[in-house]
Amino acid sequence: MEEQKYCNSEENVPFGRHQLLKDDLKKATISASDISESFDNFPYYLSGTTKNVLLSSAYVNLCCKESTKFTKGISSLCKRVLLSGPAGSEIYQELLVKALTKSFGAKLLIVDYSLLSGGQPSKLKDESYKKGDRVRYIGPLRSSGITLEGQRAPDYGSQGEVRLPFEENGSSKVGVRFDKQIPGGIDLGGNCELDHGLFCSVDSLCLDGPGWEDRAKHPFDVVFEFASEESQHEPLILFLKDVEKMCGNNYTYHGLKNKLESFPAGIFIIGSQTQTDARKDKSNSGSPWLKFPYSQAAILDLAFQDSFGRVSEKNKEALKMSKHLTKLFPNKVTIETPQDESELSRWKQLLDRDVEILKAKANVLKIQSFLTRHGMECTDVESVICVKDRILTSECVDKIVGYALSHQLKDRTIQTPGKDVKVVLSGESLKHGVDLLECIQSDPKKKSTKKSLKDVATENEFEKRLLTDVIPPDEIGVTFEDIGALENVKETLKELVMLPLQRPELFSKGQLMKPCKGILLFGPPGTGKTMLAKAVATEAGANFINISMSSIASKWFGEGEKYVKAVFSLASKISPSVIFVDEVDGMLGRRENPGEHEAMRKMKNEFMVNWDGLRTKDKERVLVLAATNRPFDLDEAVVRRLPRRLMVNLPDAPNRRKILGVILAKEDLAADVDLDALANLTDGYSGSDLKNLCITAAHGPIREILGREKKEIALAEAENRPAPPQCSSSDVRSLKYSDFKHAHEQVCASISSDSNNMNELIQWNDLYGEGGSRQKTSLSYFM
Repeated sequence: MEEQKYCNSEENVPFGRHQLLKDDLKKATISASDISESFDNFPYYLSGTTKNVLLSSAYVNLCCKESTKFTKGISSLCKRVLLSGPAGSEIYQELLVKALTKSFGAKLLIVDYSLLSGGQPSKLKDESYKKGDRVRYIGPLRSSGITLEGQRAPDYGSQGEVRLPFEENGSSKVGVRFDKQIPGGIDLGGNCELDHGLFCSVDSLCLDGPGWEDRAKHPFDVVFEFASEESQHEPLILFLKDVEKMCGNNYTYHGLKNKLESFPAGIFIIGSQTQTDARKDKSNSGSPWLKFPYSQAAILDLAFQDSFGRVSEKNKEALKMSKHLTKLFPNKVTIETPQDESELSRWKQLLDRDVEILKAKANVLKIQSFLTRHGMECTDVESVICVKDRILTSECVDKIVGYALSHQLKDRTIQTPGKDVKVVLSGESLKHGVDLLECIQSDPKKKSTKKSLKDVATENEFEKRLLTDVIPPDEIGVTFEDIGALENVKETLKELVMLPLQRPELFSKGQLMKPCKGILLFGPPGTGKTMLAKAVATEAGANFINISMSSIASKWFGEGEKYVKAVFSLASKISPSVIFVDEVDGMLGRRENPGEHEAMRKMKNEFMVNWDGLRTKDKERVLVLAATNRPFDLDEAVVRRLPRRLMVNLPDAPNRRKILGVILAKEDLAADVDLDALANLTDGYSGSDLKNLCITAAHGPIREILGREKKEIALAEAENRPAPPQCSSSDVRSLKYSDFKHAHEQVCASISSDSNNMNELIQWNDLYGEGGSRQKTSLSYFM
């Protein structure tokens, strides 16, 4: 009864609500002396163009009030500026506006959507409506369901009576029977005449009676009055955050436009806008933890992306919003990004850090709001909630608080609360709730890079098909330790690939330290070229894209080039990445062959253009790693794009000893096995040959067991007794040197060290390889 009396008061309600908003606006007003940020110590990269454009517009409107009548039609000097920045630049924009305020010695008033919409805890409770209350319509028609054709909002100030208050289910809508007919109106299920009824949102109504105009006053009217008063004493910059939300529909847009145009001279208005990343929003829409789509205003967009029709509707709304913002803020200033690659990388890191801060703040506000609604509180929310990589969904917040409350009740640290007494949760209990939810949501074995690769936004069907063939570094399973010998080659690869990733500061100076774009591994078959490529991807933490003709060829003319282009665009998105082309001579051989198909020639040209062409970024972390045993068949343009050419030759005796040590590291060897002697015995063997030799030797003890079992079974049958039990793995004896000697008689070297192919490889290495003599000599078989 007391609450109803308070709601019907002609003075207290508007005065109380507006006074509380004014108090919040005073708290949000900052003097120039209290601002630490300035253009001299700005913590981010700031383009001189962006700075000068802002200073130019602000100077005219803050320091030359009498000149504004001459600049009224000049949009570049308009006092209403739309500050537009990339995704994640909310904090950047706020600091930029503070630095601008500091330079003019003005006051700064920061207003965001939550302040106007009642998101602050200081705002009074929403008015509740009961059946029979007389109301006035003061806002737009906001239907959460289907809007009937021809239905139109009532005129402003239309009088009516509440017929359906929905008090039981706490609905934000009420059914109102208006005194006058409403186009498209309904009968409220038989509770009024046809064309007189309408379901209206609670915030579009106010109680009727004397002083209803004051109660209907929009919060921005209070902002207008407050800013006008403040600007009489000194210049004022009004910074409107989340400006897209403030003009969400035609009604609020027109009201906001009228107020913005009415602000007196001496007030410089800046609206904040961040460009959303639609692909990020789309890729994150299915996550149980709603990832933060950089722009705060873009969170609501996720609801519109579940079908093509709705995406189209969202695009229409976005276009409409863009037109509204252009009319509200004719003077648009876009934040320019750094042009230097290293500066741009650091700038993006700072924005990513800011996004994490915004996520953490949003999560704290969500939990605080949930606690308040359910009669609870916790003083340590900000110190306990440190979820920075995602925005918590309502379901997650519910679980966190529920688990926390259960934990505290279990410890018996909550007394049975009396009437109107809040339950106070401890920080420890809230942290328990967060930790428990993390355990439920996370699956450490499945939270691999493969899942993150599925979240990559592909632009076309070609990238989508190639994405399934990408191997994350943690799934390759080969490291340099798995490769015996080849120490010089491994050291060169570490210097070219791993070092720039591990110590980027050493390669940021000058133009000669650009990442290597291509490495060629050539040599006879079986020497470990493919294993080296896999180890490079693993050690560098790079995604591995294995390219072959079958993965990029197509029966449709022209699609081969599209696949090739998709290889490099996809590699850029998932960088650092290694594009591995095995047997590269088959794909990128010489283009002089008269019998070569035109489609193949176009694919080669497209590969080389995307690899190192006009649009290729020098500092992009994409490496083409090629392997072949016929480098002399490669096209000259391909050889040029492979500046580091490393020969992987047949191993000598010491290196064969190292390879054998790696292959037999986990095997049970007898005391008579001499790896040095075995290395000398296998002259001319490649790494692959040595592995085949060891596999054959390992079959020796198994053959002995099978032979012994066969004899025992035959003897048991002859003596008419049961067959003996079969042997287990524990019965397999150790490998002896004799096993390797016997295997050596069966497995020979797969390539001769003095074959024509080896001679050609040595000749080509002398001309083009690392450490070659660069002296061209004619081989006998060419004569």
